Amino acid sequence: MRLFRLMKVDADGKPRVGDRAMALGVRPADPTNPAKRSDVLAATDTEPVRPFEGGLSCYADPADIALAAKQLQLWSIDERDVPPELLVRLTGPGSHHHIEPGDEMPLAEFQQLLADTRDFWQPELQGGQP
Repeated sequence: MRLFRLMKVDADGKPRVGDRAMALGVRPADPTNPAKRSDVLAATDTEPVRPFEGGLSCYADPADIALAAKQLQLWSIDERDVPPELLVRLTGPGSHHHIEPGDEMPLAEFQQLLADTRDFWQPELQGGQP
């Protein structure tokens, strides 16, 4: 199965790695602002992340993604290229999935495993443009 995600493009033409929206990585929790959107419960690099508690959002069907932002690129990765330490899980609705830690690990390790997939993400055509 291919997984799709909108992400910013870095200077080298690959997905931008980071802990902000539209980057290859997850947004940590912010204990000073609980209303701020996060992807995982951990707030610091040493805090644990666990399966079924959030992860990197992606979709199995690119039609489920709003492609409005011009500065973003639609990327895809084959599920087989996701490291075995990570878990791909359908979280719904539609084709929404998370790439999550397969077992408890520190947030920094999870972020690094996600970053290590950078070379496997391929740009997809959007309106005739890659």
